[in-house]
Amino acid sequence: MKPGRLIRLVLLAVWLTGCGFHPRGAVVAPSAALQPLQLSGLAAAHPFMRVLRRQLTEAGVQLAESQPAAARVRIIDLDRKRRVFSVNANNKAVEYEFVYRLRWRLEKPPGTVVLRPEPLVERRIVYEPGGELLGRVREAELRQEDVYADLAARLIRQLAAAP
Repeated sequence: MKPGRLIRLVLLAVWLTGCGFHPRGAVVAPSAALQPLQLSGLAAAHPFMRVLRRQLTEAGVQLAESQPAAARVRIIDLDRKRRVFSVNANNKAVEYEFVYRLRWRLEKPPGTVVLRPEPLVERRIVYEPGGELLGRVREAELRQEDVYADLAARLIRQLAAAP
């Protein structure tokens, strides 16, 4: 590879990271001052909490299970609304808009609110043409897992930028 090309490639990589670009799947970890981190607000078995716990663990965050926590992420509300987006010629709904709204706050030490960001909102337009019921149910589950993964990643990025 020519030296000029290598320099341009390195400069491009530095510029992209400087503007806030992160490749999909890039792990961003909250600061060590927030660890061990306690999660509360939703049941531990809730699908979103499982996704959030998994992503935090992959980011190298120590979670407070039995030891005292340095900070707490409290999930205030995870709301899901479904609206008809479009109908076909027979006036049957074929597309839906799903809106997920996650409200949360960071408490450090647990009980003192440090960060109360704007709610994270995720919108998805879903086409449901009919067909097999089991296939549609599984597809809906996969879409919901994708939304939860996106919301969890955005929450972790906001935690990493927290003061």
